[in-house]
Amino acid sequence: MRITFCGTGGVSLNPERAGAAIYVQHGEAGVLLDCGPGWLDRFLRAGLQPSQLQAVVLSHLHFDHAMGLGELLTRWAFEETPLPSIYGPADTAEYVESARLFARTQHRFLGGHRRLEALDRVEVVITRPGDDRELGGMRMEARAVPHVDYLECLARRFSFGGRSLVYSGDTKPAPEVMVPLADSAAVLIHEAYTERAVELFGSAKSPEVAQRFAEAFQRVHSPVPAVAQMAKAAGARRLVLTHLLAEESAEHMGAEARAHFDGELIVATDGLVLEVAEGD
Repeated sequence: MRITFCGTGGVSLNPERAGAAIYVQHGEAGVLLDCGPGWLDRFLRAGLQPSQLQAVVLSHLHFDHAMGLGELLTRWAFEETPLPSIYGPADTAEYVESARLFARTQHRFLGGHRRLEALDRVEVVITRPGDDRELGGMRMEARAVPHVDYLECLARRFSFGGRSLVYSGDTKPAPEVMVPLADSAAVLIHEAYTERAVELFGSAKSPEVAQRFAEAFQRVHSPVPAVAQMAKAAGARRLVLTHLLAEESAEHMGAEARAHFDGELIVATDGLVLEVAEGD
């Protein structure tokens, strides 16, 4: 398994990080975990092939995880590349229909109609909590995580040949879900933040905006110490921190995590490539 990080940012604007997007290649098949804004530039820069993208798997429907879907359908249809299936939580079908509408509109403006039928045939699969199925030669399990109360949010475990990759999506600390899901995982990819970065973000805003942002962020996301503690409890061998604010410092995040986790630790960057080999 080869993992390419095509987007490691979150809601804040950051020229160094695209929105959430992680490309997982297993054998000949490729699966994109989330599809945030700016992902395609990083995907192409990594030398990845659009024709290998078998499926897009959405953790939830916030824009920083799903806004790139309109560009994907438009570009793939224009290039006559096979369109991937799209897996996601409740309401994914409505989101995909909006992305289809964008793509159809662009193709009418360009005077092309031959690929519009292909857009209509894009397979949408709703994966609710507890869903367990095969995808791209891997076993994919979905579990609900607590992020916001108005969207269903899913963490996922991908398993093959005795190895596994776990992706949290967006969530506040949920050891009751993430520890068993990430049990003995070769790689746990988890969203994370530091209080320092939240304070730095707010320092450029008015006091009222800074306070609202801090309260909202702390209510629905996971601080580094909690993430590191969950990784340790799960026995994960490698922890990758992602979905990062522009103000984050890899050194500071690493120091906070190291106080609780002694396995391999990585603060993700766009373009990072990891291999999960036999024995991991």
